[in-house]
Amino acid sequence: MLKKIKKIAENIRDLLKYPTIHKELSKKRDLYFFFPSWSFGGAERVHVDIMNIFSDPKPLCFITDRSISNGFKKEFEAAADTINLGRWSEKKQFKRHLFKKLAEAINSQEHPIVSGWCSKFMYDLIPLLAPHVKVIDIIHNFMDDDKGIEWYSIPHIPRLDKRILVGKGLVQQFQKLYEINHIPNEYLNRLTVIQNKIAFDNHFPVKNYDGILQILFIARNSPEKRPDVLIRIAEICHQLNLPVEFKIIGDFKPEETAIPPNAVLIGEVHDKTTLNNYYKDGHLLLLTSHRESWGLVVFEGMNMGVVPISTNVGELSNYISIEKENGILVENLSNAEDLAMLFVEKLEFFIKNRPLLSKFSNNAFNTIKQLSNECDFDAAYRRELSVEIK
Repeated sequence: MLKKIKKIAENIRDLLKYPTIHKELSKKRDLYFFFPSWSFGGAERVHVDIMNIFSDPKPLCFITDRSISNGFKKEFEAAADTINLGRWSEKKQFKRHLFKKLAEAINSQEHPIVSGWCSKFMYDLIPLLAPHVKVIDIIHNFMDDDKGIEWYSIPHIPRLDKRILVGKGLVQQFQKLYEINHIPNEYLNRLTVIQNKIAFDNHFPVKNYDGILQILFIARNSPEKRPDVLIRIAEICHQLNLPVEFKIIGDFKPEETAIPPNAVLIGEVHDKTTLNNYYKDGHLLLLTSHRESWGLVVFEGMNMGVVPISTNVGELSNYISIEKENGILVENLSNAEDLAMLFVEKLEFFIKNRPLLSKFSNNAFNTIKQLSNECDFDAAYRRELSVEIK
């Protein structure tokens, strides 16, 4: 009964959004974004960076799925005219009506562009879009099985004018995906790679490498991030009495997250200055994910001289290695206990080699300096999401 009442209340609340939706759709604009969430995460940070490039007029952004938190809500609303669809993207009657209104509004524009990431809602809208509407999707990573968004998008591949990928590894994954599904090779020419934006402050903070080392873990509380592995690492370090302290930043609830005495739950941090202060004090950052796209948090930490120890996932091997002396990648094991021990071994390595940790820290900082100089994020997105008037 309570569940039914809640649904009715949500329907009424979201019906009241319709005047706002109608108002925003009536405006003349070129860019329409469809993103599933404004929660805390690297992908959401990238989406804010993309939308911030375009401001006159602002893009119209639809949040199409349920957000776990309001992590980047303010940033989304500052970067674009943003509408959280709620039941408009879930209830069949609402969705059917909204698809019609969206298509009418977008098709009526002279040079419209539709873009988004991981939104089934966007793909379902595509068949209703007129031929002159440019459609570009953004892919950060592949999901775990054949139910991922890259599989859902397969019927719409001929209609996609461009696919923007964050790394070259994804190009190889799409080559395999297209081959398996008998997609003509000509569509591979529509793949383009744009490296994520890297904030480089050109300020290397003074760090004390004596005493207790500060270990950062910055992630949302979701299975692919494997926070259980991080907590197990902290437990082993406590048992071994290693001189380390763990700072856990993300949407972790104290009442639901048991941690050892050498760890502190910070919670979500959205203020850039506050987050940078943790990076400035940090020595090492652990990323225990079983899959990642780019691992933006790793590069944010390196920008402040924080040395990453990470599973070998996503595009990280193109930038980080023990040979480059700017971080360490460990085998992406599925056994949590074995994986935790790998991380502990690397922590012990740096605990015993403080001068080498300092060297890695400097090299991590210089890696970001070089990548920042090479990055053309803004120019590349302006080029790909620009209106081509012939």
